[in-house]
Amino acid sequence: MKHIFIYGIFFSGTTLACCLAHSEVDVNFQNTLTLKTFNFDRQYENGTSPDTHSLSQGLIYRGDWSTKLNDVQLHLNPSIQYAYRLSSDQHTNDMVIPFDPNTQEQAQDQVKYGLGAGVEYQNFRMNVGEITPDSPLTPQVDTHQLRVNYKGLELKYKTPQQNFELGLINRYSPKNEEDYHKLAISKYESNGLYFFQWDGKTPRYHWKFYNGYLTDLINQSYFAFDYQWTRQHTTKLRVFRHDDVGKSKLGEYDNTSVGAMHFIKHGNFTTGIGYQENFGKDGIPKLDNMPIPHMVNWTLGAFTKADEKSYHFVASYDFKDYIKGLKVTYKYIYGDSFQTMNQNNFEQESDVLIQYDLNAWIKNLKFLFLNINYDTKHGKSLDEQRMMLHYTVNF
Repeated sequence: MKHIFIYGIFFSGTTLACCLAHSEVDVNFQNTLTLKTFNFDRQYENGTSPDTHSLSQGLIYRGDWSTKLNDVQLHLNPSIQYAYRLSSDQHTNDMVIPFDPNTQEQAQDQVKYGLGAGVEYQNFRMNVGEITPDSPLTPQVDTHQLRVNYKGLELKYKTPQQNFELGLINRYSPKNEEDYHKLAISKYESNGLYFFQWDGKTPRYHWKFYNGYLTDLINQSYFAFDYQWTRQHTTKLRVFRHDDVGKSKLGEYDNTSVGAMHFIKHGNFTTGIGYQENFGKDGIPKLDNMPIPHMVNWTLGAFTKADEKSYHFVASYDFKDYIKGLKVTYKYIYGDSFQTMNQNNFEQESDVLIQYDLNAWIKNLKFLFLNINYDTKHGKSLDEQRMMLHYTVNF
């Protein structure tokens, strides 16, 4: 039934597009189609959990169909995401393909759909339906097969140097699920996330302020500031604050996180060092079945525990002078001063990321390989590889 519904949307949209194309209304069609082959492999140490693996082929379509009526621009934004499992069923949940806990089976395929509409006037734009936020509580991660879908309403105001956003998100569909449902933390549901965001830039610094109120659960405030001292030196500061508002289903919540990283660039080589510390009795929250929030440094391991202190190192090299489009990045993060099940604990992670933009050979073809080694004293240590090849066509 779901496939019939999706095909109905697709063919109805195609029919509408053809009709508009032959009418007197001037319609602009911008379409993006991405083919993504994604391989995921995770192995746990000491048999703490079953190993998992999947190879899948994805197809992601996003459209922006627009027409102008006097000074008003109207937009229709359909999207379809589809993934087909090429590997055999591993009977484990890899968080890539939908998994049925009752039958212990991975789905053969997955389809996600979205439809948004927008009205644009001068510097203002209002979107309703599917929206694409990218905030700490509602991040977008491209190192998986399919992306997260969000439904809601947002109002944007843009100037050359500043942007303002105000909105509500009331439903989401995680990357490995098809259906939409209420936003939730620890299975406690909320009726919606009200958010405000203000960001801006000058030649030397960028800033972003965000406040999101997840009704009946939690309030999140976030401040980011990037300052470029010289062309070679840049400092990034991140501050998070989480607390309960009113009668929260989570009870009293108290968390503050402060992190900073300094980057030094020399030719094609960039290195960075950083420090992050969490304060309060609680860790940094995240939505159920979602990646951890984007902190001062992207990681697979949480590094979000209560009272945790973490130390960050990043080094990357752009091989453009030797192999155009090739970039290699290494990360190491160590965290301690927190407890797990009343036991002192630590965690550490080392990542190797290889990005190869093959534009010189085939336009819009990209390759990515990510190896993650995560180790903890009390918990699940693992080694994970993600590999993807994706090709994008614009029409």
